[in-house]
Amino acid sequence: MAKTTSPRTWLTTLALVGAFAVTGCGSGNDSGASNDAAGATQGSTPQGGEQTSTDSSGTQPQSGDSPSGEAQSGTPQAGASATPDADHSADVYELTETYTDPAKLFTVKYPKSWKVQKDNGYLELTSPDGKVQGKVASTKVRPPKGDWFTRPTHPLIGEETGLSKQVGAQVFTYSTYVPAPPRSERTDSILWGLTESGGQGIVSLPGGDKRDELWAEFYYAPVNEGNRPLSQSQGVKLVNQINETDEAGTVDAILKSIRAVH
Repeated sequence: MAKTTSPRTWLTTLALVGAFAVTGCGSGNDSGASNDAAGATQGSTPQGGEQTSTDSSGTQPQSGDSPSGEAQSGTPQAGASATPDADHSADVYELTETYTDPAKLFTVKYPKSWKVQKDNGYLELTSPDGKVQGKVASTKVRPPKGDWFTRPTHPLIGEETGLSKQVGAQVFTYSTYVPAPPRSERTDSILWGLTESGGQGIVSLPGGDKRDELWAEFYYAPVNEGNRPLSQSQGVKLVNQINETDEAGTVDAILKSIRAVH
């Protein structure tokens, strides 16, 4: 696989570092760490949890301060990102294979070296080392609820993708730290996906049919094994660290390759 030694471009364009809802319900024994955890909510309805805000450096502001670059809830923002048409990451990361949704709603490019599963009506991908597992599906085939979907409440927004021109709304990549649910065998992870402005991880495809929507989730795990949930600033630092890996670069390229089928 072709590699690049420059920092991931999506890291240079992060402009929204907002509050994250704690995954699952907080426990009385975890009152310190759980209320300060950074993450996203499992299932279609965000779970409760104390929300905090950070500035673009990941530092929590003092009481009464308004963090620079903070957006209104559910409204992703990004900095001066590259023009979607100018992105060549599919070539850099050798995305030589193409998946077409059975209903002809979208296409996705991915590397030949990744394991692929297509038999369930949507695309499942696993990196060669097994650290990354992802799904790309239409909501018609796979409704975004339960353990199948993690709603990012305030993700770290990356770059705009070429889907924007097709759907008539801005579509961005995002990344976030997701703490494991309390009393769960699951581990903490880093989540990557796509989101429309205010869409919280869902992208509406052309045609106007409410059922014709897209969601994409890629998890990098395990991270922070055996430890208490990370604080807001620690979660941001971990996301930035993992976003420097080749796995993150490949996922970023896969997400940017997604296109609607007219």
